Amino acid sequence: MYVFARTPLRARETPMVIGSSTTYIGDEIPGLKGQQVRIFAVLHGGLSPDADPDDAGFYVRLNETLERLGGVTEVDCLDIAPILPGGKSSFVHYDARPMDLECFAHLRNPSAQ
Repeated sequence: MYVFARTPLRARETPMVIGSSTTYIGDEIPGLKGQQVRIFAVLHGGLSPDADPDDAGFYVRLNETLERLGGVTEVDCLDIAPILPGGKSSFVHYDARPMDLECFAHLRNPSAQ
């Protein structure tokens, strides 16, 4: 899934992460494995021991900001919510490791990239 951002000189493709849906494939959140989830935000560096939740760039809600920060890495954390049968998202949110989502499964084994 892509968002097309227009610049004055040309259109460029920006991968859409925030707002996209994927499958939870991890084991860390009981009962969520195999369910469809929606990504609401990226906690930039959230898995790092020196993460600062008070930092202005910690909770990223825009794909353009995420792109400027270099995209999703294995030390980030994702704010996700299960998608209910009617297509709406649950009000219950979870913090998930990127490699526990199908769209970032390649982060499980960085040497395979």
